[in-house]
Amino acid sequence: MRMPSVPVCVVLLAGLGAGATPAASQDSTGRGAGLLTGLAFGAAKVTTVRSERALSGVLAYQPRAWITLSTSPTFVRVTDDTNGTRLTSRGLGDLPLSVAVEQELPGPWSPDFAASLSVTLPTGSTQCGLGSGQTSVGLDLGAGVSPVDPVHLSVGASRGLSGVSSQSALTAPKATSLSMDASVDVAEGWTASVSFSGDVGQVDSTQALSRDVGFGTSHTLGKRLTVTVDGSAGLTSGSPKWALSLGIGTAYSGISPVGPNSAFRRLRGTFVGGVGRGNGHGRIGGGKTSSTSSTSC
Repeated sequence: MRMPSVPVCVVLLAGLGAGATPAASQDSTGRGAGLLTGLAFGAAKVTTVRSERALSGVLAYQPRAWITLSTSPTFVRVTDDTNGTRLTSRGLGDLPLSVAVEQELPGPWSPDFAASLSVTLPTGSTQCGLGSGQTSVGLDLGAGVSPVDPVHLSVGASRGLSGVSSQSALTAPKATSLSMDASVDVAEGWTASVSFSGDVGQVDSTQALSRDVGFGTSHTLGKRLTVTVDGSAGLTSGSPKWALSLGIGTAYSGISPVGPNSAFRRLRGTFVGGVGRGNGHGRIGGGKTSSTSSTSC
Protein backbone atom coordinates (compact mmCIF):
# COMPACT_ATOMS: atom_id res chain seq x y z
CA MET A 1 0.00 0.00 0.00
CA ARG A 2 1.39 3.38 -0.94
CA MET A 3 2.09 5.65 2.02
CA PRO A 4 0.96 9.30 2.05
CA SER A 5 3.49 11.79 0.73
CA VAL A 6 4.63 14.92 2.54
CA PRO A 7 2.42 17.29 0.44
CA VAL A 8 -0.63 15.19 1.27
CA CYS A 9 0.27 15.33 4.94
CA VAL A 10 0.54 19.12 4.79
CA VAL A 11 -3.03 19.19 3.48
CA LEU A 12 -4.05 16.89 6.33
CA LEU A 13 -2.41 19.22 8.82
CA ALA A 14 -4.37 22.18 7.48
CA GLY A 15 -7.60 20.22 7.44
CA LEU A 16 -7.10 18.94 10.95
CA GLY A 17 -6.65 22.45 12.29
CA ALA A 18 -9.50 23.95 10.26
CA GLY A 19 -11.92 21.19 11.20
CA ALA A 20 -11.38 21.43 14.94
CA THR A 21 -13.81 23.24 17.20
CA PRO A 22 -13.10 24.70 20.60
CA ALA A 23 -14.48 23.25 23.79
CA ALA A 24 -18.02 24.23 24.68
CA SER A 25 -16.71 26.15 27.69
CA GLN A 26 -14.39 28.25 25.48
CA ASP A 27 -15.16 31.23 23.32
CA SER A 28 -14.56 30.32 19.66
CA THR A 29 -12.44 33.46 19.35
CA GLY A 30 -10.62 32.86 22.64
CA ARG A 31 -6.90 33.39 22.41
CA GLY A 32 -4.38 30.73 23.23
CA ALA A 33 -1.28 30.97 25.37
CA GLY A 34 0.84 32.48 22.58
CA LEU A 35 4.51 31.50 22.55
CA LEU A 36 5.50 28.50 24.69
CA THR A 37 9.02 27.23 25.39
CA GLY A 38 10.59 24.38 27.29
CA LEU A 39 13.88 22.58 27.92
CA ALA A 40 14.53 19.01 29.05
CA PHE A 41 17.63 16.95 29.79
CA GLY A 42 17.49 13.17 29.79
CA ALA A 43 19.62 10.07 30.19
CA ALA A 44 18.67 6.55 29.09
CA LYS A 45 20.09 3.04 28.91
CA VAL A 46 18.56 2.03 25.58
CA THR A 47 20.08 -1.48 25.33
CA THR A 48 22.72 -3.44 27.24
CA VAL A 49 25.43 -1.78 25.10
CA ARG A 50 23.85 1.56 24.11
CA SER A 51 23.23 4.64 26.24
CA GLU A 52 21.94 8.06 25.24
CA ARG A 53 21.99 11.58 26.62
CA ALA A 54 19.65 14.20 25.18
CA LEU A 55 19.10 17.93 25.52
CA SER A 56 15.74 18.77 23.99
CA GLY A 57 14.11 22.14 23.45
CA VAL A 58 10.47 22.86 22.65
CA LEU A 59 9.25 25.93 20.79
CA ALA A 60 5.49 26.12 20.38
CA TYR A 61 2.90 28.69 19.31
CA GLN A 62 -0.71 28.48 20.46
CA PRO A 63 -2.81 31.06 18.56
CA ARG A 64 -6.02 29.57 19.99
CA ALA A 65 -6.62 27.41 23.03
CA TRP A 66 -7.41 24.37 20.88
CA ILE A 67 -4.49 24.38 18.42
CA THR A 68 -0.71 24.22 18.92
CA LEU A 69 2.09 24.45 16.35
CA SER A 70 5.47 23.25 17.59
CA THR A 71 8.96 21.99 16.90
CA SER A 72 11.48 20.22 19.12
CA PRO A 73 15.19 20.37 18.18
CA THR A 74 17.33 17.90 20.13
CA PHE A 75 21.06 17.49 20.68
CA VAL A 76 21.93 13.86 21.37
CA ARG A 77 25.01 11.99 22.56
CA VAL A 78 24.94 8.24 21.92
CA THR A 79 27.50 5.73 23.22
CA ASP A 80 27.99 2.09 22.22
CA ASP A 81 30.17 0.03 24.56
CA THR A 82 30.88 -3.42 23.11
CA ASN A 83 33.69 -5.78 24.09
CA GLY A 84 35.54 -3.01 25.89
CA THR A 85 35.40 -0.65 22.89
CA ARG A 86 33.49 2.60 23.39
CA LEU A 87 32.21 4.54 20.38
CA THR A 88 30.40 7.88 20.68
CA SER A 89 28.36 10.04 18.32
CA ARG A 90 27.02 13.47 19.13
CA GLY A 91 25.01 16.01 17.17
CA LEU A 92 21.54 17.16 16.25
CA GLY A 93 18.84 14.55 15.86
CA ASP A 94 15.96 14.58 13.40
CA LEU A 95 13.60 17.57 13.65
CA PRO A 96 9.85 17.06 14.21
CA LEU A 97 7.31 19.70 13.15
CA SER A 98 3.88 19.21 14.65
CA VAL A 99 0.33 20.55 14.66
CA ALA A 100 -1.98 19.44 17.46
CA VAL A 101 -5.64 20.02 18.25
CA GLU A 102 -7.50 19.32 21.47
CA GLN A 103 -11.05 19.64 22.73
CA GLU A 104 -12.76 19.26 26.07
CA LEU A 105 -16.44 18.32 26.07
CA PRO A 106 -19.02 19.36 28.65
CA GLY A 107 -20.71 16.81 30.85
CA PRO A 108 -19.82 14.28 33.55
CA TRP A 109 -16.16 13.26 33.85
CA SER A 110 -15.03 16.16 31.61
CA PRO A 111 -13.96 14.05 28.60
CA ASP A 112 -11.19 15.49 26.44
CA PHE A 113 -9.72 14.44 23.10
CA ALA A 114 -6.49 15.34 21.31
CA ALA A 115 -4.72 14.58 18.04
CA SER A 116 -1.27 15.47 16.79
CA LEU A 117 0.18 15.07 13.30
CA SER A 118 3.93 15.49 12.86
CA VAL A 119 6.42 15.57 10.01
CA THR A 120 9.98 14.64 11.04
CA LEU A 121 12.78 16.06 8.91
CA PRO A 122 16.03 14.03 8.52
CA THR A 123 18.43 16.56 10.04
CA GLY A 124 20.48 13.96 11.94
CA SER A 125 23.77 12.62 10.57
CA THR A 126 23.11 9.07 9.38
CA GLN A 127 26.86 8.51 8.88
CA CYS A 128 27.14 8.82 12.66
CA GLY A 129 24.09 6.67 13.32
CA LEU A 130 21.90 9.64 14.27
CA GLY A 131 18.37 9.99 12.93
CA SER A 132 16.55 7.92 10.34
CA GLY A 133 17.86 9.46 7.11
CA GLN A 134 14.40 10.05 5.67
CA THR A 135 11.33 12.21 6.14
CA SER A 136 8.64 10.51 8.19
CA VAL A 137 5.07 11.26 9.23
CA GLY A 138 3.47 10.25 12.53
CA LEU A 139 0.03 10.42 14.13
CA ASP A 140 -0.74 10.67 17.85
CA LEU A 141 -4.28 10.23 19.27
CA GLY A 142 -5.57 10.32 22.81
CA ALA A 143 -8.59 10.68 25.06
CA GLY A 144 -9.04 11.26 28.78
CA VAL A 145 -11.60 11.60 31.57
CA SER A 146 -11.69 12.85 35.15
CA PRO A 147 -13.96 10.52 37.14
CA VAL A 148 -13.29 12.54 40.30
CA ASP A 149 -11.84 16.01 40.63
CA PRO A 150 -8.14 15.29 41.48
CA VAL A 151 -7.80 12.23 39.20
CA HIS A 152 -7.33 12.16 35.42
CA LEU A 153 -7.19 8.97 33.33
CA SER A 154 -6.08 8.85 29.69
CA VAL A 155 -5.29 6.45 26.87
CA GLY A 156 -3.24 7.13 23.77
CA ALA A 157 -1.92 5.60 20.57
CA SER A 158 0.84 6.74 18.22
CA ARG A 159 2.15 5.33 14.97
CA GLY A 160 4.35 6.30 12.05
CA LEU A 161 2.36 6.68 8.83
CA SER A 162 5.31 6.80 6.44
CA GLY A 163 9.08 6.49 6.58
CA VAL A 164 11.08 4.97 9.39
CA SER A 165 10.01 7.05 12.35
CA SER A 166 12.82 8.02 14.73
CA GLN A 167 10.67 10.26 16.90
CA SER A 168 12.11 8.65 20.03
CA ALA A 169 14.79 6.19 21.05
CA LEU A 170 12.27 4.70 23.50
CA THR A 171 9.85 3.35 20.89
CA ALA A 172 10.30 0.94 17.98
CA PRO A 173 9.84 2.27 14.43
CA LYS A 174 6.95 0.78 12.45
CA ALA A 175 5.17 -0.36 15.63
CA THR A 176 2.05 1.15 17.20
CA SER A 177 2.73 2.48 20.68
CA LEU A 178 -0.19 2.29 23.15
CA SER A 179 -0.29 3.91 26.58
CA MET A 180 -2.51 4.08 29.66
CA ASP A 181 -1.92 6.87 32.15
CA ALA A 182 -3.26 8.03 35.49
CA SER A 183 -2.43 11.31 37.22
CA VAL A 184 -3.58 12.83 40.50
CA ASP A 185 -3.22 16.27 42.04
CA VAL A 186 -1.58 15.38 45.35
CA ALA A 187 -1.23 18.96 46.65
CA GLU A 188 -1.58 22.51 45.42
CA GLY A 189 0.69 22.82 42.37
CA TRP A 190 1.85 19.19 42.56
CA THR A 191 0.79 16.35 40.23
CA ALA A 192 1.96 12.73 40.32
CA SER A 193 1.48 10.25 37.48
CA VAL A 194 2.03 6.63 36.54
CA SER A 195 2.07 5.24 32.98
CA PHE A 196 2.11 1.91 31.21
CA SER A 197 3.25 1.80 27.59
CA GLY A 198 3.60 -1.04 25.10
CA ASP A 199 4.43 -1.53 21.41
CA VAL A 200 2.21 -3.71 19.25
CA GLY A 201 2.41 -4.79 15.60
CA GLN A 202 5.19 -5.75 13.20
CA VAL A 203 8.73 -4.36 13.40
CA ASP A 204 11.92 -5.05 11.45
CA SER A 205 14.55 -7.57 12.56
CA THR A 206 16.74 -4.96 14.29
CA GLN A 207 13.98 -3.87 16.69
CA ALA A 208 11.98 -5.46 19.49
CA LEU A 209 8.57 -4.69 20.94
CA SER A 210 8.71 -3.25 24.44
CA ARG A 211 6.64 -2.89 27.59
CA ASP A 212 7.47 -0.08 30.02
CA VAL A 213 6.21 1.43 33.24
CA GLY A 214 6.69 5.15 33.82
CA PHE A 215 6.41 7.45 36.81
CA GLY A 216 6.63 11.19 37.15
CA THR A 217 5.82 14.35 39.02
CA SER A 218 5.30 17.97 38.04
CA HIS A 219 5.25 21.18 40.06
CA THR A 220 3.81 24.47 38.89
CA LEU A 221 5.83 27.60 39.63
CA GLY A 222 3.71 30.69 39.29
CA LYS A 223 0.99 30.79 36.66
CA ARG A 224 2.66 28.96 33.74
CA LEU A 225 6.17 27.74 34.53
CA THR A 226 6.36 24.03 35.41
CA VAL A 227 9.15 21.68 36.49
CA THR A 228 8.87 17.95 35.72
CA VAL A 229 10.81 14.86 36.76
CA ASP A 230 10.07 11.58 34.95
CA GLY A 231 11.45 8.06 34.80
CA SER A 232 10.70 4.69 33.23
CA ALA A 233 11.79 1.07 33.57
CA GLY A 234 11.61 -1.68 30.96
CA LEU A 235 9.47 -4.72 31.72
CA THR A 236 10.74 -7.00 28.92
CA SER A 237 14.12 -7.89 27.42
CA GLY A 238 13.36 -5.83 24.31
CA SER A 239 12.52 -2.67 26.28
CA PRO A 240 14.81 0.27 26.99
CA LYS A 241 16.39 -0.57 30.35
CA TRP A 242 15.67 2.75 32.03
CA ALA A 243 15.24 6.44 31.28
CA LEU A 244 15.22 9.65 33.35
CA SER A 245 14.51 13.27 32.46
CA LEU A 246 14.23 16.71 34.04
CA GLY A 247 12.22 19.40 32.28
CA ILE A 248 11.30 23.04 32.86
CA GLY A 249 9.24 25.52 30.89
CA THR A 250 5.78 26.56 29.74
CA ALA A 251 5.74 23.80 27.08
CA TYR A 252 7.07 21.10 29.40
CA SER A 253 4.78 18.36 28.04
CA GLY A 254 6.55 18.28 24.68
CA ILE A 255 5.03 18.57 21.23
CA SER A 256 1.74 16.76 21.77
CA PRO A 257 -1.23 17.57 24.03
CA VAL A 258 -2.09 13.86 24.09
CA GLY A 259 -1.65 12.78 27.72
CA PRO A 260 0.19 15.94 28.89
CA ASN A 261 0.64 14.44 32.37
CA SER A 262 1.91 11.09 31.05
CA ALA A 263 5.39 10.38 32.39
CA PHE A 264 6.32 8.10 29.48
CA ARG A 265 5.09 10.56 26.85
CA ARG A 266 7.14 13.35 28.40
CA LEU A 267 10.16 11.03 28.39
CA ARG A 268 9.55 10.13 24.76
CA GLY A 269 9.49 13.85 23.94
CA THR A 270 12.87 14.35 25.64
CA PHE A 271 14.50 11.73 23.38
CA VAL A 272 12.72 12.87 20.22
CA GLY A 273 14.66 12.69 16.94
CA GLY A 274 17.48 10.54 18.28
CA VAL A 275 18.41 7.00 17.31
CA GLY A 276 16.39 3.82 17.38
CA ARG A 277 17.08 0.70 19.42
CA GLY A 278 18.49 -1.08 16.38
CA ASN A 279 21.74 -0.53 14.52
CA GLY A 280 20.44 2.39 12.46
CA HIS A 281 21.74 3.52 9.08
CA GLY A 282 25.25 4.37 10.19
CA ARG A 283 27.88 3.50 12.72
CA ILE A 284 28.01 5.09 16.15
CA GLY A 285 31.35 6.87 16.37
CA GLY A 286 31.65 7.17 12.59
CA GLY A 287 33.80 5.10 10.33
CA LYS A 288 35.79 5.09 7.12
CA THR A 289 33.90 6.56 4.18
CA SER A 290 36.71 5.85 1.69
CA SER A 291 40.27 4.59 1.66
CA THR A 292 41.58 8.10 2.45
CA SER A 293 38.90 9.74 4.59
CA SER A 294 36.88 9.07 7.69
CA THR A 295 33.86 10.51 9.46
CA SER A 296 34.34 12.15 12.84
CA CYS A 297 31.34 11.93 15.15
